[in-house]
Amino acid sequence: MNQNKKIDKYAKALYTVFKENSVDQLGSEVLATLSKISNNSQKFKQFLSTKRIELKVKKEILSNIFSESLNQSQLSLVYCLLDNIDFNYLETIDRKYQKLMQDSKGHVNVKAVTAFQLSEAELSDLESSIKSKVDSNVSVENITDKTILGGIKLKVGNTLIDGSLSTKLEKLKQSMVNK
Repeated sequence: MNQNKKIDKYAKALYTVFKENSVDQLGSEVLATLSKISNNSQKFKQFLSTKRIELKVKKEILSNIFSESLNQSQLSLVYCLLDNIDFNYLETIDRKYQKLMQDSKGHVNVKAVTAFQLSEAELSDLESSIKSKVDSNVSVENITDKTILGGIKLKVGNTLIDGSLSTKLEKLKQSMVNK
């Protein structure tokens, strides 16, 4: 199976199962925690991914590690994940799962690429303007890229709106060359 399809399948299956059992937020927290630890510790990631250690032993070790920081429900979710997902893809599965959670809540992430950092007031104005257009909760991430010269590029969901000066100049150049 294609790696992306496999990851999508895991994330959607986890989301569906967690949602049906009303543990979607708890699942989100557990996935994020495991993903963060796995990302910071290669040995932990190898431990989760290896087939050489029996599941029962892994569960005992994880129980000892997380007994102080996770409650029984969270530990049960860790065990469920251990039984059902490929931990080699944990970080990507977590990102996809978090996106599914946000999408279900009607939340839209927007990336605003500008030549210079936007002020808090400009970000707030941009956020409310986009919010009125998409009728959803919006969070805006400002990314600076001097190569766009001016203007703004917005990535709203899967839609790219390019109002950058560099693109406008490129289009003008193309129209002049083609005449």
